[in-house]
Amino acid sequence: MPGSVRFSVVTKQTGKDAEDGDVSLVKISALARLAGVPTPTIKHYMREGLLPGPVKRTSRNVAYYDSRLAARVRIIKELQQTRFLPLKVIAELLEPAPSSSIRADLDEIQRRQLGMLTPAVEAGTEQARVLRTGRTQAQLSREAVLSSLRVTDEELDLLENCGLAQASRDDRGASIYSGPDLELLEIIDETRRTGMGELFTLDIIEPYTRAIQDLVRFEIDLFRRRALAGAKLPDMSLDEIARLATVLGGRLVAVMRDKLVVHELNAISTPGDRSAGE
Repeated sequence: MPGSVRFSVVTKQTGKDAEDGDVSLVKISALARLAGVPTPTIKHYMREGLLPGPVKRTSRNVAYYDSRLAARVRIIKELQQTRFLPLKVIAELLEPAPSSSIRADLDEIQRRQLGMLTPAVEAGTEQARVLRTGRTQAQLSREAVLSSLRVTDEELDLLENCGLAQASRDDRGASIYSGPDLELLEIIDETRRTGMGELFTLDIIEPYTRAIQDLVRFEIDLFRRRALAGAKLPDMSLDEIARLATVLGGRLVAVMRDKLVVHELNAISTPGDRSAGE
């Protein structure tokens, strides 16, 4: 290859000679051509810690790089363009340089990625709530909840312990309910004001929570196996995909529940048909 030389290289990871014995070393311009990117891209990846520096310098201005880094550069570019991942996440995904392979502990990495999407999911749930209720962010203090809604102090503690209605703290340290936490309390209040309190008692919270947790875990696993594993997705950031998936997923669940309630009622009213289909 023009502009390349052969050197015996000792890898930093093992202290042994590289697998193919002699490694082809190239100047940075040749490495860029091999990878199909501009030279500044190579330098940028080096500054971000995704690529190592030169293996050998023959003079102050002449340096040679491991040609195997070209494959690593290509996979970095692909992950940027098809998965919209930031470079710091890509750095965690890849095995140490010069490898272009995805790390074997990808499961742990994906768990961290999912944790980083929490703000985007919260934005999606807030958007869904606004669409559902027709109002923007509202909030009530604990004292205001107790005085204006039909919820007791003991019930607030119960819901807090279940993780379903959790208060935040304002600048003065007062407990404040907002978003889905406040909406849940308002729904409980509405069931009681409309005389439906005996149907929707708080002892249904635990079975409801178990059923919905199973659904939520399925949704997260689905997102993980598809959005984080290279599925073909819109040209947008992973945060935006998570926000949109939260809104659309909520709508899908609501529509399917409406359909399945009717289906189950029809099945119950015609037990012979139901048993025949099972």
